Amino acid sequence: MKTKIALACLLFIIGLSHAQAQTTATLTTEASRMDTQAASQGGSKVVDKLSTEFSSFLGADSRAVVTGLRNGTPIKLTTTTPSSTAGTTPVTTTTTIYPPTGKMGFGNVFISLALAKQQLSQAGITQPTPQQLQAALLGGTVTTGSGTTATTTKLQGILTMRSQHMGWGQIAQKLGFKLGPVVSGLKAANQGLAARATTPTGSGIVNAGGQRVGSTESGMVSGSGKSLGKSGKVGSGKNESGEGIVTGSGRPMGSEGGIITGRGHGYGVSEGTPGGVGHAKGHNK
Repeated sequence: MKTKIALACLLFIIGLSHAQAQTTATLTTEASRMDTQAASQGGSKVVDKLSTEFSSFLGADSRAVVTGLRNGTPIKLTTTTPSSTAGTTPVTTTTTIYPPTGKMGFGNVFISLALAKQQLSQAGITQPTPQQLQAALLGGTVTTGSGTTATTTKLQGILTMRSQHMGWGQIAQKLGFKLGPVVSGLKAANQGLAARATTPTGSGIVNAGGQRVGSTESGMVSGSGKSLGKSGKVGSGKNESGEGIVTGSGRPMGSEGGIITGRGHGYGVSEGTPGGVGHAKGHNK
């Protein structure tokens, strides 16, 4: 009986380890995928995406934190609090976070912030101060509540553990977290970047001449199918001005009278004498 229990426990541990290994492998793949998309789309677009992803967590500091972790540069965050004495200047405090990991790939930046968010959330902090974020990333203590209900939590530091050559799976295990939510978030961010890359930048609406609205030509066209306001060189090399509203014969208004007769001549333009009033057959009365 004891042998069967021991065997069952062993199989469970092996299965759990296999599942964790698969999750870690997927996380690594998605992190590499984000870096690949950054190379093809441009790093600024990925910074925009990550800043948006963590804006509810980091607030106005989101872009500065993402950029600093990406470049491995000091992250300076300021906090302004009202003075306890009326009429005096508010107190401004600057907190500088020095990433011990150096420059990081965008995928690893996402993972670092996702784990920090999860750890602080567990401590009851959803919108950290710069000091609380520093503790989550580098290590330290955070205190929630006050008086007799105050609770102090010691944090190991996500980036500190990473700089000690610990894998993401090891870090998550030490924190008591599962990587599944991080993997899901990273996948969703990658899908958003991929969708953005395949979305055409121009408008999908075209004018009667088959040209895309929003291009250099107008979306409205004349009766002959040319864009209103179009200008440029035609095939013969001559300058072609835009046509406006046309008459029934397809001629632009302005070359002849705007109102036309039954034969297509401009009202006010006779067959023989310009400026006359045309009757139904186009002759002057």
